[in-house]
Amino acid sequence: MRWTKVVALAAAGSLSLAACGGGGDSKTSGSSGSNASNSALGDQFEKVPASAAFQPDAKGPAAEISGAKKGGTLTLNVNSIPENTDPSTQYYQDTAAILRLTTRTLTQYLTKDGKSVLVPDMATNLGEQSKDGLTWKFTLKKGLKYEDGSEIKASDIAYSVKRSFATEEMPGGPEFQMEYLKGGDKYKGPWKSGDNFEGVKADDAAGTLEFNLTKRMQTFPYFAAFTMFGAIPKAKDTKTNYQLKWVATGPYKIKSYAKGSKLVLEKNTNWDAASDPARHQNVDTYEFNFGRDIPTTAKSIMADNGTDQTTLSYDGVDASILSDAMGSKAKQVATGPSPCVTYITMDSVKVPLEVRKAIATAWPYNQIRIAGGATKFDYTPASTISAPQVPGFEKFSLPNLTGQGNGDPEKAKQMLSAAGKSGFELSYYYRSDDDTAKKVEAVRKPLLEKAGFKVKSIGVSGTELRKKRREPEHKVNLMQGVNGWCYDWPAGDSIYPPLFKSTNKINGGVGNLKDPALDKEMAAISALPIDQQGAKWTAFDKKILEQHLPALPVSNDKGAVIFGTKVHNVQIDPNAGMPDLTSIWVG
Repeated sequence: MRWTKVVALAAAGSLSLAACGGGGDSKTSGSSGSNASNSALGDQFEKVPASAAFQPDAKGPAAEISGAKKGGTLTLNVNSIPENTDPSTQYYQDTAAILRLTTRTLTQYLTKDGKSVLVPDMATNLGEQSKDGLTWKFTLKKGLKYEDGSEIKASDIAYSVKRSFATEEMPGGPEFQMEYLKGGDKYKGPWKSGDNFEGVKADDAAGTLEFNLTKRMQTFPYFAAFTMFGAIPKAKDTKTNYQLKWVATGPYKIKSYAKGSKLVLEKNTNWDAASDPARHQNVDTYEFNFGRDIPTTAKSIMADNGTDQTTLSYDGVDASILSDAMGSKAKQVATGPSPCVTYITMDSVKVPLEVRKAIATAWPYNQIRIAGGATKFDYTPASTISAPQVPGFEKFSLPNLTGQGNGDPEKAKQMLSAAGKSGFELSYYYRSDDDTAKKVEAVRKPLLEKAGFKVKSIGVSGTELRKKRREPEHKVNLMQGVNGWCYDWPAGDSIYPPLFKSTNKINGGVGNLKDPALDKEMAAISALPIDQQGAKWTAFDKKILEQHLPALPVSNDKGAVIFGTKVHNVQIDPNAGMPDLTSIWVG
């Protein structure tokens, strides 16, 4: 899923979070700044509980929140502007967080005490898999309704899934359904190909849905939490304009929406709390104001006057309020893990393994972070390809791959000499139109040269940088391709195959690995029962770093939210790095 913000080092050109499961570049946030403290440099990685284990027997209503009051308006002033709010095709984490208020899905994440579990939402359980593993069946709960009181039918969910294939009319959405659902490689959506699609079958009388797959997908229950598995009544489908006025099934519905500027949600009186184990309906109104200036918003929220007391922003902690956020106003900040990890990628074709190991030994993590203005609100050091909260994954740390430290230039120089590679040329692009990026480059280049490398750094504009990182015909060997990854769901099949499968285009993954043996191993792990995959993916992660080293893990990204003193129960969903908006109350 595409991430809506990037930690401070993105501006420095040292990372660029890609979409999970697709291309697309991230939008930067205001969390960077030259006056930022470096207090996070000595922090050890925070212990993060495994998130999103299965809880198939969860029932509604959602557990009451201690002390929660009903009523009031929560104002959200944010810089990011939703690109697409169509439930069938949206693919950004901020949009998904907003649609969680209005759109129920077959399954859903329930966040509590900083961790989450996957629970049934509109379905009675987390799905039933056929013996051959190629069919997933879901049965709908009774009495589900749209905002107008009409019945939600199984065929409405099937229709929403079918709409997700209309990529010519609505590009940029998820594409897993094209790979896994039977006939998905040819189906073009209901507007072009009609309603007859073998990948999904609905029985309205029985209230059931069957998804027919081309291969096993043990993680399908996670996939079923995507908003494409919501319900859309065909009679009210306005095609590409549906994103301007979608029909609600969740606790809130649209009161008004001016795309690009403002969205107001009000209570949906036809939402049944008794059937929903994951959502609340505490706030009367949610008012989203998009395109807001980050420093201005941050200062206003910290000042905590008037309506700013009931205002929230998920744009991170701006440099202008760091002293407040780390001091007297610390209670107005919530942070938590996100699904995103950033890397320094190394071309495994152009850079020999022994040289890649020398780069790992020399890399000046701390100095780069200081120059880039990173803070503890942005990241914690990463030591693995995977984010640590994936269920069953066991965090580990290998020598010279801790995501932190000053590097050891003398040892790296010795390693190059022993490999007969003294003076090996490292080449990469960096942003020459950004002050922070230039500060980072002024630190990075001489430190790599001190370690015995020849460095060819090429300054380009931010727009040009995004294009060049994916160019198949490239002349550089460092920081190309996917420099960061946000998983779509907390399991290894949403991380490793997209990054390392040999069918990736040049610079379409991490490090340009082309190893059919790795493909076979990833396919075998993905086919295992979900509760057996964690340990296998941990071993695979370690194997990639020990035997191949296509990248240096750098940072586990954080979700950071600031809010007024009358905003309560702000929790970060570790599978989105976004606040769980339905759990918030004001007063």
